[in-house]
Amino acid sequence: MERTLWFLVMGLGLATGMVWAAQEATQAGAGQSNADIFHKAEQSMALIIVGDGGGRVLSVSTGAIIRSDGILVTAYHPLKGAQEVQVRLSDGEIYDQVDLMGFDERRDVAALHFTASGLAPFAGAALEEAMMGDKIHVLGADGAKAWSSSDGVLGPVRLADEVMGAGHGYRVIQFMAPSPQGALGGALVNSRGQLLGIITGSQNIGGQQFAVPVESVAGLPGQGLHVALGTGKNLAPSAVVSSSEPAPEEQPSPIAALAKARTLRVTTKTAFFNPIVLEKELLNDMEFRVLGLSVVNGYKGGELVVNVNRPLFTYDWTYSVSDSRTGMVLATGKVTAMDGARAAKGIAKKLIQEFEKARAVQAAQSNPEEALAVQQ
Repeated sequence: MERTLWFLVMGLGLATGMVWAAQEATQAGAGQSNADIFHKAEQSMALIIVGDGGGRVLSVSTGAIIRSDGILVTAYHPLKGAQEVQVRLSDGEIYDQVDLMGFDERRDVAALHFTASGLAPFAGAALEEAMMGDKIHVLGADGAKAWSSSDGVLGPVRLADEVMGAGHGYRVIQFMAPSPQGALGGALVNSRGQLLGIITGSQNIGGQQFAVPVESVAGLPGQGLHVALGTGKNLAPSAVVSSSEPAPEEQPSPIAALAKARTLRVTTKTAFFNPIVLEKELLNDMEFRVLGLSVVNGYKGGELVVNVNRPLFTYDWTYSVSDSRTGMVLATGKVTAMDGARAAKGIAKKLIQEFEKARAVQAAQSNPEEALAVQQ
């Protein structure tokens, strides 16, 4: 009996210690300031200069270092046909011999290698642990190697097929943040400075910002191409002419748009679903009415558009919520049901949860004390 009790006490003490350690690690990560995150991330960034073969700079982009032995990932399209490539680090180190290790033209991401060691790579973030509305940072560098960042919020993870002009067959991370100069090939990081995604050519489509999940391209160095790119010893970033284009108009975050909306309309492209059924489910729900929301009938009107679809030969019913003015997708989801009536019940419940969450996050962001309580 005494031996059993001893084991129980020791086990409880070990478990408690592990919980305390996990809490301390979480608090340490959550407590990082923007300046701390930026300073640490700057050491994991690189400037990539591409030339035409005659010492003239064609493009400047950013890369995110993912391995200490000189492996980085960046946007692929600036490297296509490159005659000269040079990599510069934040500490002033310059590398003129660069190899292409692998590339994914669909996702517009490439992996490069330069002969360095002991670098400080980004730590990867688990995408499944990221939540819509989480704080994020966008990091990049312009042609003069002026490192910059901007803050924003995380949106949903979507298929590129759902984004006009983004391609198909892969996932993208939607986010809302002003794009700093040199964001192409730059890093999307979470509030702990961990790498979530790489910003590519499709990062700004119709006012929406996107990044490719880094976990989707982490295997690119393993392609082992080892294609030597032309030496960049004659390249200098000062040769790049700064863009005079105005900064894109800042859009409200998905959370803010959901929280602010008061009207919606329901649409569908499938004959298996009747929008009126979902409208009735919403209007008959007390929580929906308490939120001050209402449904607009017809093909026009409403601040939000809820579109319901059912992929063929499945019992899955997918939905998306988009801003009727900008077309920005604010939320997506799926329910599994035998028919449209049962699907409407599940979708109505999920939509109400989306609105409640958005209102809570928005309220927390406007109240520092409440925001701290939510984080804890």
